[in-house]
Amino acid sequence: MIMINRYSLVDDKSGMTIGKSLDLVGLTGNFIETVGDEDFHKVTLVHFQYNDEFVAYCKEKKMSVNNIEITILDHEEKPMGSYYFFLREPLSYNRFTEFNEVLTQFELVGDLYQVATEESILIWNMRRKPLAKTNEWVGLSLEQRIGWLEVARLYRGTQLHSQERQNGIYHMDATNIEDSASFYCALGEAVNGPGGYYGFNLDSLSDCLCGGFGAIAPFVIILQNVDHERCSNEGYFQQLKEVLADGNVTLVFS
Repeated sequence: MIMINRYSLVDDKSGMTIGKSLDLVGLTGNFIETVGDEDFHKVTLVHFQYNDEFVAYCKEKKMSVNNIEITILDHEEKPMGSYYFFLREPLSYNRFTEFNEVLTQFELVGDLYQVATEESILIWNMRRKPLAKTNEWVGLSLEQRIGWLEVARLYRGTQLHSQERQNGIYHMDATNIEDSASFYCALGEAVNGPGGYYGFNLDSLSDCLCGGFGAIAPFVIILQNVDHERCSNEGYFQQLKEVLADGNVTLVFS
Protein backbone atom coordinates (compact mmCIF):
# COMPACT_ATOMS: atom_id res chain seq x y z
CA MET A 1 0.00 0.00 0.00
CA ILE A 2 1.41 3.38 -1.03
CA MET A 3 1.39 5.91 1.81
CA ILE A 4 0.46 9.45 0.74
CA ASN A 5 2.04 12.36 2.58
CA ARG A 6 -0.57 14.83 3.78
CA TYR A 7 1.61 17.68 5.05
CA SER A 8 4.91 19.35 4.22
CA LEU A 9 7.19 21.93 5.83
CA VAL A 10 8.41 24.79 3.67
CA ASP A 11 11.11 27.27 4.68
CA ASP A 12 9.51 30.70 4.42
CA LYS A 13 12.71 32.48 3.40
CA SER A 14 14.02 30.20 0.66
CA GLY A 15 10.80 28.47 -0.34
CA MET A 16 12.55 25.10 -0.07
CA THR A 17 10.55 22.08 1.00
CA ILE A 18 12.16 20.78 4.18
CA GLY A 19 10.26 17.52 4.26
CA LYS A 20 6.89 15.78 4.27
CA SER A 21 4.86 13.77 6.76
CA LEU A 22 1.98 11.34 6.73
CA ASP A 23 0.09 13.24 9.44
CA LEU A 24 0.42 15.86 12.16
CA VAL A 25 -1.21 16.98 15.40
CA GLY A 26 -1.40 20.42 16.97
CA LEU A 27 -2.43 22.56 14.01
CA THR A 28 -5.53 23.57 15.96
CA GLY A 29 -3.34 25.04 18.70
CA ASN A 30 -4.52 22.50 21.26
CA PHE A 31 -1.00 21.45 22.35
CA ILE A 32 0.88 24.01 24.41
CA GLU A 33 4.47 23.91 25.62
CA THR A 34 5.48 26.30 28.39
CA VAL A 35 9.04 27.64 28.38
CA GLY A 36 9.78 29.85 31.35
CA ASP A 37 6.71 32.04 31.68
CA GLU A 38 5.78 31.86 27.99
CA ASP A 39 3.36 29.51 26.27
CA PHE A 40 4.05 28.24 22.76
CA HIS A 41 2.21 26.06 20.29
CA LYS A 42 3.59 22.60 19.69
CA VAL A 43 2.99 20.90 16.36
CA THR A 44 4.12 17.31 15.90
CA LEU A 45 4.60 15.80 12.45
CA VAL A 46 4.09 12.06 12.32
CA HIS A 47 6.33 9.88 10.14
CA PHE A 48 8.35 12.83 8.85
CA GLN A 49 10.93 12.47 6.09
CA TYR A 50 13.40 15.14 4.96
CA ASN A 51 13.32 16.19 1.33
CA ASP A 52 16.32 14.87 -0.65
CA GLU A 53 17.03 18.26 -2.26
CA PHE A 54 16.95 19.97 1.12
CA VAL A 55 19.39 17.42 2.56
CA ALA A 56 21.74 17.84 -0.42
CA TYR A 57 21.67 21.63 -0.02
CA CYS A 58 22.46 21.41 3.71
CA LYS A 59 25.39 19.09 3.00
CA GLU A 60 26.96 21.91 0.96
CA LYS A 61 25.84 25.03 2.85
CA LYS A 62 24.68 25.97 6.30
CA MET A 63 20.94 26.42 6.58
CA SER A 64 18.98 28.23 9.29
CA VAL A 65 15.19 28.00 9.28
CA ASN A 66 13.37 30.65 11.28
CA ASN A 67 9.78 30.54 10.07
CA ILE A 68 7.85 27.80 8.36
CA GLU A 69 4.78 27.26 6.24
CA ILE A 70 2.96 24.14 7.39
CA THR A 71 1.40 23.08 4.12
CA ILE A 72 -1.59 20.83 3.51
CA LEU A 73 -1.11 18.46 0.57
CA ASP A 74 -3.71 17.04 -1.78
CA HIS A 75 -4.04 13.43 -2.96
CA GLU A 76 -1.14 13.99 -5.40
CA GLU A 77 1.03 15.58 -2.67
CA LYS A 78 0.64 19.03 -4.20
CA PRO A 79 0.18 22.02 -1.87
CA MET A 80 -3.41 23.15 -1.24
CA GLY A 81 -2.86 25.79 1.43
CA SER A 82 -0.72 26.56 4.46
CA TYR A 83 -0.54 27.91 8.00
CA TYR A 84 2.35 30.17 9.03
CA PHE A 85 4.48 29.09 11.99
CA PHE A 86 7.01 31.26 13.86
CA LEU A 87 9.68 29.01 15.38
CA ARG A 88 10.72 29.73 18.97
CA GLU A 89 14.29 28.83 18.03
CA PRO A 90 15.75 28.44 14.52
CA LEU A 91 16.36 25.01 13.07
CA SER A 92 20.04 24.83 12.09
CA TYR A 93 21.47 22.41 9.54
CA ASN A 94 24.91 21.80 8.07
CA ARG A 95 27.01 19.03 6.55
CA PHE A 96 27.43 17.39 9.96
CA THR A 97 23.68 17.11 10.61
CA GLU A 98 22.40 13.56 10.82
CA PHE A 99 19.32 13.26 8.66
CA ASN A 100 17.48 10.16 9.77
CA GLU A 101 15.61 8.43 6.97
CA VAL A 102 12.27 8.71 8.78
CA LEU A 103 11.40 10.48 12.02
CA THR A 104 8.51 8.90 13.90
CA GLN A 105 7.79 12.29 15.43
CA PHE A 106 9.21 15.70 14.52
CA GLU A 107 8.23 18.46 16.93
CA LEU A 108 8.00 22.19 16.23
CA VAL A 109 7.66 24.73 19.03
CA GLY A 110 6.64 28.32 18.35
CA ASP A 111 3.58 30.34 17.42
CA LEU A 112 0.91 29.65 14.83
CA TYR A 113 -0.04 32.88 13.09
CA GLN A 114 -3.51 31.39 12.67
CA VAL A 115 -4.71 28.19 14.27
CA ALA A 116 -6.87 25.85 12.25
CA THR A 117 -10.28 24.89 13.57
CA GLU A 118 -11.35 21.27 13.92
CA GLU A 119 -13.98 22.06 11.29
CA SER A 120 -11.42 23.41 8.82
CA ILE A 121 -9.30 20.25 9.25
CA LEU A 122 -12.40 18.27 8.26
CA ILE A 123 -12.87 20.46 5.18
CA TRP A 124 -9.20 20.20 4.16
CA ASN A 125 -9.60 16.43 4.21
CA MET A 126 -12.74 16.74 2.06
CA ARG A 127 -10.77 18.78 -0.47
CA ARG A 128 -7.74 16.55 -0.87
CA LYS A 129 -9.40 15.56 -4.13
CA PRO A 130 -10.78 18.40 -6.31
CA LEU A 131 -14.44 19.26 -5.78
CA ALA A 132 -16.46 18.14 -8.80
CA LYS A 133 -19.63 20.12 -8.08
CA THR A 134 -20.98 23.05 -6.13
CA ASN A 135 -23.07 22.95 -2.94
CA GLU A 136 -20.88 20.37 -1.19
CA TRP A 137 -21.19 22.68 1.83
CA VAL A 138 -24.97 22.23 2.00
CA GLY A 139 -25.81 20.12 5.03
CA LEU A 140 -22.76 21.20 7.01
CA SER A 141 -23.28 22.80 10.41
CA LEU A 142 -22.75 26.53 10.88
CA GLU A 143 -19.32 25.87 12.42
CA GLN A 144 -18.39 23.61 9.50
CA ARG A 145 -19.52 26.23 6.97
CA ILE A 146 -17.27 28.74 8.72
CA GLY A 147 -14.48 26.15 8.39
CA TRP A 148 -15.40 25.81 4.71
CA LEU A 149 -14.88 29.54 4.24
CA GLU A 150 -11.52 29.42 6.04
CA VAL A 151 -10.32 26.67 3.71
CA ALA A 152 -11.73 28.45 0.65
CA ARG A 153 -9.80 31.57 1.63
CA LEU A 154 -6.51 29.73 2.15
CA TYR A 155 -6.87 27.28 -0.72
CA ARG A 156 -4.26 27.48 -3.47
CA GLY A 157 -5.01 24.72 -5.94
CA THR A 158 -5.96 26.00 -9.37
CA GLN A 159 -7.79 28.99 -7.93
CA LEU A 160 -5.13 31.58 -8.74
CA HIS A 161 -7.41 34.35 -10.03
CA SER A 162 -4.79 35.22 -12.63
CA GLN A 163 -7.51 36.43 -14.99
CA GLU A 164 -9.74 39.15 -13.63
CA ARG A 165 -13.26 39.23 -15.05
CA GLN A 166 -15.24 42.45 -15.45
CA ASN A 167 -18.89 43.01 -16.42
CA GLY A 168 -19.77 39.44 -15.50
CA ILE A 169 -23.19 38.12 -14.54
CA TYR A 170 -23.22 35.60 -11.70
CA HIS A 171 -26.23 33.48 -10.73
CA MET A 172 -26.73 32.40 -7.12
CA ASP A 173 -29.40 30.03 -5.85
CA ALA A 174 -30.65 31.34 -2.51
CA THR A 175 -32.45 28.10 -1.66
CA ASN A 176 -29.69 26.91 0.68
CA ILE A 177 -28.77 30.29 2.13
CA GLU A 178 -29.66 30.24 5.82
CA ASP A 179 -27.16 32.72 7.26
CA SER A 180 -24.22 34.91 6.28
CA ALA A 181 -21.81 31.93 6.21
CA SER A 182 -23.93 30.02 3.70
CA PHE A 183 -24.34 33.21 1.66
CA TYR A 184 -20.56 33.52 1.25
CA CYS A 185 -20.20 29.79 0.51
CA ALA A 186 -22.70 30.27 -2.34
CA LEU A 187 -21.18 33.57 -3.49
CA GLY A 188 -17.67 32.12 -3.68
CA GLU A 189 -18.90 29.26 -5.83
CA ALA A 190 -20.99 31.53 -8.06
CA VAL A 191 -17.90 33.61 -8.84
CA ASN A 192 -15.11 31.01 -8.77
CA GLY A 193 -16.67 27.56 -9.08
CA PRO A 194 -16.78 24.62 -6.62
CA GLY A 195 -15.17 25.55 -3.30
CA GLY A 196 -14.44 29.06 -4.55
CA TYR A 197 -13.88 32.10 -2.36
CA TYR A 198 -15.23 35.62 -2.57
CA GLY A 199 -15.22 36.92 1.00
CA PHE A 200 -16.45 35.67 4.37
CA ASN A 201 -17.86 38.89 5.84
CA LEU A 202 -18.62 42.45 4.73
CA ASP A 203 -15.03 43.70 5.21
CA SER A 204 -13.47 40.83 3.26
CA LEU A 205 -16.12 41.22 0.56
CA SER A 206 -15.04 44.85 0.18
CA ASP A 207 -11.44 43.63 -0.23
CA CYS A 208 -12.48 41.15 -2.92
CA LEU A 209 -14.25 43.93 -4.83
CA CYS A 210 -10.91 45.75 -5.10
CA GLY A 211 -9.56 42.97 -7.32
CA GLY A 212 -7.44 39.85 -7.14
CA PHE A 213 -10.27 37.41 -6.48
CA GLY A 214 -11.65 36.61 -9.91
CA ALA A 215 -14.38 39.22 -10.40
CA ILE A 216 -13.97 42.98 -10.44
CA ALA A 217 -16.65 45.62 -10.66
CA PRO A 218 -18.81 46.39 -12.36
CA PHE A 219 -20.68 43.10 -12.37
CA VAL A 220 -24.13 41.71 -11.59
CA ILE A 221 -25.21 39.11 -9.04
CA ILE A 222 -28.61 37.55 -9.69
CA LEU A 223 -29.97 35.99 -6.50
CA GLN A 224 -32.56 33.38 -7.45
CA ASN A 225 -35.28 31.73 -5.34
CA VAL A 226 -35.14 34.54 -2.79
CA ASP A 227 -37.34 34.83 0.27
CA HIS A 228 -38.16 38.49 -0.36
CA GLU A 229 -39.86 39.05 2.99
CA ARG A 230 -36.85 37.71 4.88
CA CYS A 231 -34.39 39.78 2.85
CA SER A 232 -36.37 42.97 3.40
CA ASN A 233 -36.58 42.39 7.15
CA GLU A 234 -32.99 41.32 7.86
CA GLY A 235 -30.56 44.17 8.44
CA TYR A 236 -27.65 42.09 7.15
CA PHE A 237 -29.03 42.05 3.61
CA GLN A 238 -29.47 45.80 3.73
CA GLN A 239 -25.83 46.20 4.72
CA LEU A 240 -24.83 43.73 2.02
CA LYS A 241 -26.64 45.68 -0.66
CA GLU A 242 -24.93 48.88 0.51
CA VAL A 243 -21.45 47.30 0.33
CA LEU A 244 -22.13 45.90 -3.14
CA ALA A 245 -23.63 49.17 -4.36
CA ASP A 246 -20.61 51.11 -3.06
CA GLY A 247 -18.43 48.63 -4.98
CA ASN A 248 -20.39 49.19 -8.20
CA VAL A 249 -22.00 45.76 -8.07
CA THR A 250 -25.69 45.29 -8.89
CA LEU A 251 -27.61 42.79 -6.75
CA VAL A 252 -30.79 41.57 -8.43
CA PHE A 253 -33.40 39.58 -6.52
CA SER A 254 -35.46 37.21 -8.64
